[in-house]
Amino acid sequence: MKVFTVKFGNNLSGAEKLFVKGGRYDPKSEQLYVAAGDAADFESFFNLLPHPEYTKYCGLNKAVLEIKADGKYRTDIFERLQGGECRTICSCECDGDSLTEVDLTANARGDYTFFKITALTDCTLHSGAWLAGKPAERQVKTAVIICTYRREGYVSANMMRMADALAAQPEWREKLHFFIVDNACTLELESGGFYTVIKNRNLGGSGGFARGMYEAAKDPSYTHLLLMDDDIYFDFNVLERTCNMLALLTEEHKNASVGGAMLVLERPWMQYEFGGRFDGLIFRSLNCDLDVRKPESLIKNEHAPTPNYNAWWYCCMPADCVKKYGLPMPFFIKGDDVEYGLRTIDELILTSGIAVWHQSFENKYTGTLEYYIKRNGAVVAALGSQSGGLKAAIRFAYFMFKNLALKNYDCVELIYRAYRDFKSGGEFFLTADSEKVNEELRAHSQKFAEPAEIEAICGGKPQLKKPKVHKRHSLFDCMLIIIENYMPAFLFSAKPGVTSAGLPRTRDCFMKRTCVQYDEVTGRGLVFTLDKKRRRKLRRLTFRVFFGMLFGYRKIKKQYKKNMAAMCSARNWERMFFPDTK
Repeated sequence: MKVFTVKFGNNLSGAEKLFVKGGRYDPKSEQLYVAAGDAADFESFFNLLPHPEYTKYCGLNKAVLEIKADGKYRTDIFERLQGGECRTICSCECDGDSLTEVDLTANARGDYTFFKITALTDCTLHSGAWLAGKPAERQVKTAVIICTYRREGYVSANMMRMADALAAQPEWREKLHFFIVDNACTLELESGGFYTVIKNRNLGGSGGFARGMYEAAKDPSYTHLLLMDDDIYFDFNVLERTCNMLALLTEEHKNASVGGAMLVLERPWMQYEFGGRFDGLIFRSLNCDLDVRKPESLIKNEHAPTPNYNAWWYCCMPADCVKKYGLPMPFFIKGDDVEYGLRTIDELILTSGIAVWHQSFENKYTGTLEYYIKRNGAVVAALGSQSGGLKAAIRFAYFMFKNLALKNYDCVELIYRAYRDFKSGGEFFLTADSEKVNEELRAHSQKFAEPAEIEAICGGKPQLKKPKVHKRHSLFDCMLIIIENYMPAFLFSAKPGVTSAGLPRTRDCFMKRTCVQYDEVTGRGLVFTLDKKRRRKLRRLTFRVFFGMLFGYRKIKKQYKKNMAAMCSARNWERMFFPDTK
């Protein structure tokens, strides 16, 4: 059985070294040309064979490297050790097609196996694959669920690539089906042979994914559900690799989920996240900002911290999760993947080679997101974390004080509303209509100032300070937040402070009357100014939130656990999917 196809490249500029270093790749024929005396090195993110994932979870003792080629070449297979040392496993000269067997149990000291092709004559590599030395454990049929909202270009392009891949490998039509949930009802794409388009109310990503899961659960032939974002670029090879891994899982690990890393679309070699971890206070991206062209980054992925959830830009789970645990929480956006992962995932497998490219989040931030981030984060902690009222109180108060320091008073009021809705203990999620709530929040959307206005305020085009380390919540910043919120107004500087709109830092605007949250891509920005009266009023609300959480958290948490099944039930979701139906 095939473990995964060896890919020589794709159409994404900047991703070349994630597949192979050396040779000349032809995107049209999908072949790799290697001149005599040159070499093609496949120690790469998408082509290495990781040991732990396949030996531990799949019981793979042997693997076979299959190469289909014209010409004479030498195949060298290596093992990369944890300390960085590279050890040769075997070498052999080949003429045309070749099969090379690797004993993984004998070479289990390493983190991963990779190979290198050195051309002895001019060579054309037509294809390659890693094959398993064992048959599949089970048949896998996957429902791929994509939630979209006005991202027609991305969805159409992805479906065109899938159509080409399925035309080349028609047997996969029986193993995959796409459910495209259109929350805007604007997608001009008719249901096809391998995908179904579902028109849905705008219930956010949570509602879109829940609707796809709801529809897919009607067909018991699906063994797995794969949730993916709409605004991503991905290769069919990643789907193939995921499904093949699931088919190879041993009986002990048959209920494992497979997560995909996120690579940054604007910088295709940069890894944004390799699984995530939530501790009840902070959402942490694991193995963030790694250049995965480098072997040391690939080694780090083999020794990544243990995640407890994977974001839904790419996450595949057993289909019976819906029957066992219900549907996701009706969060609209933000945190549904975290909550559902904490609730349902038994084991989570992540490996280099399974990933999608996603737009960077730095320039997609809006103030209204704070409502969802804070409300839903508090619910996730109440349902899936052992943390108590003090941590929850600190979390709310910190973000309210931080936005007070940034002079973003509208955002503070949204966080206060998030607290009010959270403390309902779940009643809010059983009665509210997510679409209508979102419309109310959008009324508080902040208007970005145009580049000319920003330059007039700043006396020229702003220059952002690049932090050496991306750490949002340092002790130093906490101290600055407390100091600024109690300083008299006459001490504030008239010179504006400038910080990133995506990752605003209080130190950039410390003791400034005007704070500009600047978007380098568009040149636009949000402009906030000091308001003493409003600051004083919102400080009092912040303390009300802090003490309300500190002393009322236990009761709130108990209510959420009591209402859990009802909130995630098909009946509650049907209330929102079909509001005009009894």
